[in-house]
Amino acid sequence: MAKKVLTILAIGTAAILFSGCASTAENMMAQGYGPNYSQGYGDGCETGKKSAGDMFSQFKKNVNLFDRNHKYREGWKDGYRTCKAEFEQIERNSRAASRDQAIRDSYKQENSYDKVAKDAARDSMDNMSASDRKALQNLGK
Repeated sequence: MAKKVLTILAIGTAAILFSGCASTAENMMAQGYGPNYSQGYGDGCETGKKSAGDMFSQFKKNVNLFDRNHKYREGWKDGYRTCKAEFEQIERNSRAASRDQAIRDSYKQENSYDKVAKDAARDSMDNMSASDRKALQNLGK
């Protein structure tokens, strides 16, 4: 069960990550954004994911455009904020799912130990004499 949950979570995370932060520069231009904003958004997105801990992303910024072109700068900042927040949310969800699964596994393990202990106690009681049972009952008093 734990492997199934983690597999589904990994596939979902990969799908979101490979789909990009929102879109590539080409997709953004197809939606009506200009080339400088689109390039800035893509570069900022890549940097935002890296900043949030994505080991597959890289810091990316065209410093000349960032300093001289307000559309590139605006796109870069928007992409950075959006993608950093999205990646951090994915990471939080992944950690929460792993933590929840560990709690469920721990609970199952504890209940398994309790059952084994109760079965062992019951089986040993069958072989005890009446005086031994009475002495055992008086231990907790």
